[in-house]
Amino acid sequence: MDEAWRGPLYGPLHIGIVSNIWISEKLLRKHLLFQDSKALTPKKREEAFSEIMDLKKQEKILCEIGTISSEMIDTFWVTRAINLAVIKALYSMLVSILSEKKKKKIIIDDVKKLISKYEKKFNDNIELVFDGKTDFWIWKDLGVKTSRIVHWDASCVQIAMASILAKVSRDHILDRVWEQYPNYWFEKHKGYWTKLHYAKIEEYWVLPEHRKLFLKKIFPERKIQKYNKDYIISLS
Repeated sequence: MDEAWRGPLYGPLHIGIVSNIWISEKLLRKHLLFQDSKALTPKKREEAFSEIMDLKKQEKILCEIGTISSEMIDTFWVTRAINLAVIKALYSMLVSILSEKKKKKIIIDDVKKLISKYEKKFNDNIELVFDGKTDFWIWKDLGVKTSRIVHWDASCVQIAMASILAKVSRDHILDRVWEQYPNYWFEKHKGYWTKLHYAKIEEYWVLPEHRKLFLKKIFPERKIQKYNKDYIISLS
């Protein structure tokens, strides 16, 4: 798993999850574009994204993209938002493997039941590997084994692929935002904390998709809400 756009002031957060369940890691490494998304040009990232989607259609890999809105980030903060994105993506992946009917809304227990069903059916334990220093409470919430190593996107091909999924899917949203809000100059600041971005916010005010918790001077009253395991997660 890898995530993209944790830090910007604007928009949703995206994560990618990739499993080479039906193809060897050696064969994946023959795809020369499957490397850290930051090392690729935008054009090469798009090509790599298409290759990953083709492998999914050919049923050689499993992959999912999880998205969490800026509103959810404003509700539970970034770490929990990533946790929820991972849970959503893992649920979709398990539904696909087990040929289950996909629900529109879930709670954590729905995912834990699918994990148990998968491990019993395939006599296999799930392990999630994260690029970074945290597993975003996944082990605590789901009980699955997690590994955390910094900069794995540069050495682990599955995480490199996950980083491409997350980055490109987020860029696709930004492309539409540039057209929808031309006065905000998103093509220049990409939604990040820049003087230009702040100047545009001051000139035109915040958009619905801006992360209010990141704008403390404008929204000092915003506070993080308490999360509980019975929270209903929308998959739409």
